[in-house]
Amino acid sequence: MISAIDGRNVIHKIFVVFILLLAFYLRIDDVGNWSVWWDEAFSVWIAQMRLVEGTLRTARDIHPPLYYWLLHLWIRLTGSSEFAIRSLSVFAGLVTAALVWSLTLRLSGRKIAAALALLLITLSPFHIHWSQETRMYALAAMFAALAAYACWRGWTGLLILGGIGASLSHYLGAIPVVIIVLHRLIHWREVRHGRRQFVVAITVIVVVCLLWLAIAFGMIRSDRGPATYDLQHAFQLMATLFAVGSSSNLNVYIPSVVLITSVYCLGLALNWRDNRRATLLLVAGCFAPPLILAAISLPFVPFYVPSLQERYFIIFAPLVYAGFGTGLAAIMRRRRLRAAGMVVCAGLLVMNGVLAAEKREARYFRDDFRMMMAAVATLTTADDKVFFTSGGRKPLVYYHLDRAGYDVPKNVYAEPKNVTGIPRSSNDVPSMMQRVFAGIDRFWLIEIEAHLDEPLGARTNWINMNYHRIHHIPVGWNGISFYSKNVNDAAPESEVIIPPVVTEARPADQVRIGVPAGTTVDLVHSGQTVDTHHAETWTLLQFDVYSFYFNGQYALRLRGEEASYPFTVTHSQEFPGVAA
Repeated sequence: MISAIDGRNVIHKIFVVFILLLAFYLRIDDVGNWSVWWDEAFSVWIAQMRLVEGTLRTARDIHPPLYYWLLHLWIRLTGSSEFAIRSLSVFAGLVTAALVWSLTLRLSGRKIAAALALLLITLSPFHIHWSQETRMYALAAMFAALAAYACWRGWTGLLILGGIGASLSHYLGAIPVVIIVLHRLIHWREVRHGRRQFVVAITVIVVVCLLWLAIAFGMIRSDRGPATYDLQHAFQLMATLFAVGSSSNLNVYIPSVVLITSVYCLGLALNWRDNRRATLLLVAGCFAPPLILAAISLPFVPFYVPSLQERYFIIFAPLVYAGFGTGLAAIMRRRRLRAAGMVVCAGLLVMNGVLAAEKREARYFRDDFRMMMAAVATLTTADDKVFFTSGGRKPLVYYHLDRAGYDVPKNVYAEPKNVTGIPRSSNDVPSMMQRVFAGIDRFWLIEIEAHLDEPLGARTNWINMNYHRIHHIPVGWNGISFYSKNVNDAAPESEVIIPPVVTEARPADQVRIGVPAGTTVDLVHSGQTVDTHHAETWTLLQFDVYSFYFNGQYALRLRGEEASYPFTVTHSQEFPGVAA
């Protein structure tokens, strides 16, 4: 009997290790192969500042500083590639999965419950997605899971670490801590062990958080955000995210979400009869967040509250998935429900696996800025003055300049000293532009979404009236230009070839290649030339991908050279920017 039990324990441990390896693979695979978006670039921009400046900058925003502090150290160890900056969240997501297994095992006392919770969070497309973003949500979820587990075990030090970590990673990370405190107070008479240590831990957490709020209170954004009170939407969004991993077209998923939510509630109701204390924590972790999130969007809240976003709910994922595992295990413990419970478990695992595979298949890299910034780095020197106009894309510009190797001195705000953003709007645009360009005879201009100018085109029009545009490289909606007071200034040249960065393109995409003057490039498919472009000066040649192109392997070939750069054209996904 003992050997049989030992054998089952070994099998269970092997299973857990295998699933954790799967969780790691699903979160790390392809994580560096798609573009950084605005919020991710903002994270890196803040993290590259000096600690004091970065801390004050985030205090004026709507986030506490812990994630930025950790990312500040992380990128100094790993660099700032797409893979490197996202790997911190990958690590947090993996640790969260392990903690969900441990927490569920402690709450339920059953290995089958812990295994199911681990499997579901491992395959969850919702959790996978936010474990691959350069944002603080995966970290806040990890610390929330640690706080819940440490509280249940009575580990004071880890409870302090988890509570402070969750609260200072994201302000909503304080909600799991509040839930833990309320739960403990409800069961205060039942749980006599470790009362003093619990009080000490919560006191330390509160004191540290108050110290941060004392610093940030006068700086936090206080303008009215777009959030509105909608309790039904908050519950529906949370239920849909954890049921099917989607935050759009919620009404499409109502039948599936109602079915899965009903099974979830049934499982917790059955578990209530076995372990009320554990079940109450899970119920609070699932049903309190929408109430609180809806409440903080009420008009009387004095701080900026953005519209309800899916990413807020990932913070509560540990308790939700612990509830899934515990509830499903409770269903299968009932003889009459065992078969149905097994079918539901199998269905949930298959569905999440399919959804995770579909989510992975939908990912691809689109060249939004990287080739553009590589061209800037190729054509300019550290002494050149570079300006940019942007519809609020400053962190993205700086991030891609860094990634392209634009190695220039930076100020305390992680901004290259020779790169200047032109103010977006002014009541007197000519006076503003004259101040910005005073004493500048020649410069480079990066245009990022210049069509968003207010008033439209005012800044660029002023430049065109007062300078000569010697060289221009169009890049989709964007562009790179060299301007000079001297109309006879020579256009810059380079012998550098910049290969395409995309490996897959879809209709409405553009594939770009940087080539010297005199170069002819052919787009080739199945041995046939599909399109041809010639470079009169050094430029980024742009090849449009049309809807009538066949799926398959294509290549850009430099005529007269052996260099060839392959990529795939596929219609397997919706066109970029078009909702399904």
